[in-house]
This record gives sequence, C-alpha cells and structure tokens, in this order.
Amino acid sequence: MPAVETYGAQPPIELLRQIISERGFYTRPPNKFEWKQLADYVLVCAAAPPSGGRNPLTPRFMRHFHVFCMPENNEDIT
Repeated sequence: MPAVETYGAQPPIELLRQIISERGFYTRPPNKFEWKQLADYVLVCAAAPPSGGRNPLTPRFMRHFHVFCMPENNEDIT
C-alpha cells in the first residue's frame, strides 16, 4: 500500500476514489489540466487486514464498496 501522507491520504487510493465517485480524473500535462471521462469500467478490489506494510484504507474510499468478511474454512463440523 502507498505511504500515508501528513493528512492521512494515500494518493493512488485517492485517484481510484475520484475515478469511482466522479467517473473520471484530470490529466497533468505541462500547460493545462484536462478532464478525462471514463465509461464502462468495473473495479474489483480485494484486501487483507492492515499489518506488516499494509495501511488501512480510508472510509472515504471504502464507502463505495460492499465489504464481505469470509471466515476461514473448518473441516470440524459439530
């Protein structure tokens, strides 16, 4: 995961959040900003709990997803 900035943002995650919520992003050419509109895309994400180099995802980003918690399989059925 990207490093967390002073204000708690992670720039690559914020770019993905902007793509999801605004359906596009601004380019950064040398002289002017240009809006790029995206259409017909699917974003599927998977994450593990934060630890060992993984930072927690911000609630601003997570609000766009359905979160499923999958328990480990257990062969002992009682």
